[in-house]
Amino acid sequence: MQIVKNTDKIKKFDKSVVTIGTFDGLHIGHLEILKELNSKAKKYGCFSVVVTFDPHPRTIVLDNYNLKLLTPLEEKIKYFEKLEVDFLYIIKFTKEFSKKTYKNFFNDIIINQVNAKHLILGYDHKFGNDRKGDLNKLVEYTKDKDVEISVVGPKKINGHIVSSTKIRDALLEGNIKEANKMLGKDYSCEGTVEEGSKRGRTIGFPTANISICNNEKLLPKNGVYLVKVVLDSEKYFGLTNIGLRPTFNNAIKPIIEVYIFDFNKNIYGKKIVVHFLERIRDEKKFTSVDELKEKIKEDVNKAKETIKRNFK
Repeated sequence: MQIVKNTDKIKKFDKSVVTIGTFDGLHIGHLEILKELNSKAKKYGCFSVVVTFDPHPRTIVLDNYNLKLLTPLEEKIKYFEKLEVDFLYIIKFTKEFSKKTYKNFFNDIIINQVNAKHLILGYDHKFGNDRKGDLNKLVEYTKDKDVEISVVGPKKINGHIVSSTKIRDALLEGNIKEANKMLGKDYSCEGTVEEGSKRGRTIGFPTANISICNNEKLLPKNGVYLVKVVLDSEKYFGLTNIGLRPTFNNAIKPIIEVYIFDFNKNIYGKKIVVHFLERIRDEKKFTSVDELKEKIKEDVNKAKETIKRNFK
C-alpha cells in the first residue's frame, strides 16, 4: 500500500475506484465498503483508493470537542494494509479545508487528483462545508461526469445500525462484547511496558504497567477485563485493570495494568498489544490488601473458566 498526502506534490493518479471516510474503528459496516472497493477495483482493473482525513474532522469543525478515537491514524494505516488497499490518500483536515464546498472537494480531490472512475460511499455519507454534500446532490452533480457511484447499505446487529459512535458508547459503558461484535474483531490498545510501583508482585499478582502509544485512543470504562495480550509475537491470556487504584491511592488519570497468566519474564520497554475480550467487574475500593488479594483470586478463576468455555 502506498500512502500519499494532499500536502505532497503528486501527479494525477491513474484511473481508480475510490471511497471516502474517516473510518474510525474500521467496523463491519466499513469492511463492507472496503470489500466493495476491492471488488470493483479488480473488476475494472483500477487502483483501489481510500481517501481519509487526519485529524478527525469533528475535532476541527467543533470547538472544544474532545473526541477519543477507536483507531488513531497509525493503527488505521495497519488495518488498511491488511485489507490490501492500493493507495491511502490522507487529507490534512484544517479549518481552511473544512470550508471547501462539496463540489470543490469532488472536483479538486476525487476528479482532478485521484481520477475516480467509480466512487463507493456509505449510505449516510456527507461531505463538504457543513456536510451539505449528500448522495442525492452528488448523483445529480455527476450526471455529466464519467464517474459511476455505488452506495453500500448499513450493517445491523439485532436490528440496530452499526456505527463508530455506537461502538464508542458501548466501550464507555464497559460493554466489550457488544463493541467487539460491531467491530468484527477484538477492541485493542497498543503500548509500552513501563516500570510501576511493583506493588502487584508483593501480593502475588505481578502486573505490567502499560503506557498507551497514542493519547487519542479511547479506553474502555474503568474496571477489570479478561484480555489476550500479544508480546514478542506470542499470545497470552490475562487480566487487565483500568482505573485509579482506589485501594492504594487515587491516580490522576486511569492506569492500565495487565496480569499475564502463567508468565514470569522481565518485559520492561517491550511493545504489547492488549485485546479486550470480556468485562469481569467494576473497579472497587477494598478495605484491606487481603480483601483485594481474595478478589483478584476470584477474578482469575472466573477469567480462566471463561477462557475454557469460550476461547479454547
